[in-house]
Amino acid sequence: MLIKPVHLITAFSLILITFSVLQAQILSSKEIAASDNSNSSESDLGTTNIDTNTDEVKADVEPQTDDIRLRRFEVGGHVTIMFQDDFEPLDVVLIKNGFPDAAFIDRRYETGFGGRFTYNINRNLAIETEINFTPSTKTAQELAEAGIGRTGPFSGGEKTQVLFGAKYGIRKKKFGVFGKVRPGFIHFNAFPHIDNVFKIYLPTGELDDMLILSSEKPATFFNVDVGGVFEYYMTKNTMIRFDIGDTIIRYNKQEPKEVDARSARQNLQMDLGFGFRV
Repeated sequence: MLIKPVHLITAFSLILITFSVLQAQILSSKEIAASDNSNSSESDLGTTNIDTNTDEVKADVEPQTDDIRLRRFEVGGHVTIMFQDDFEPLDVVLIKNGFPDAAFIDRRYETGFGGRFTYNINRNLAIETEINFTPSTKTAQELAEAGIGRTGPFSGGEKTQVLFGAKYGIRKKKFGVFGKVRPGFIHFNAFPHIDNVFKIYLPTGELDDMLILSSEKPATFFNVDVGGVFEYYMTKNTMIRFDIGDTIIRYNKQEPKEVDARSARQNLQMDLGFGFRV
């Protein structure tokens, strides 16, 4: 089995999530132990005489400084790049019927931009939503209108991606490392769509050739982003964030379903952006 980069990203992400959970549990255990020791010390001091003069009594807990106070809300923008695995249903049909050499297996990358809003429940757990927009290369219809013949695969048109989910990990004063799982959907404004399939058989009944008619139509599919996040806090209110993950897209059958194909593809996706914390 060929190991793709997205498989490594998925494995790394699961390891990162597991490490983050264990680290958070260890920190929680240390906090509980420190609290128990503090309570024990207070009980011992209760057996001795102490000066209760308010001018000489120090606070047991220092007030939290502004630099380490948790910012509940984050909003930011970013550039995104997705290395897309081949998504054309035409190729799926050709390979399934024994014509792999006729399939145009295309793996491309496309860049876009997006925005993100995050609500931090506590220092380890947050929920967030993200919207990305990817301008496309020209669709087959746009090429035809310009008098240019299509020589490569379908582009899929403009793409809009919406994600909503959670991140969990470790947050320090200057940086944070998290694992994330964010399901959602992705919309193609010109997804390649099989209209009809004609099969040519030999007298022996063996399939000899196929003719597949395709067109472009809008389509929306389920996708889920599984990966990791690194955040660097430049100041108390600004941050730089880098995301890397495996975006799994489930391409379900389009009408007419009896001739169309379904598939699931893994796509390496990365974001780099700037944000504000309040």
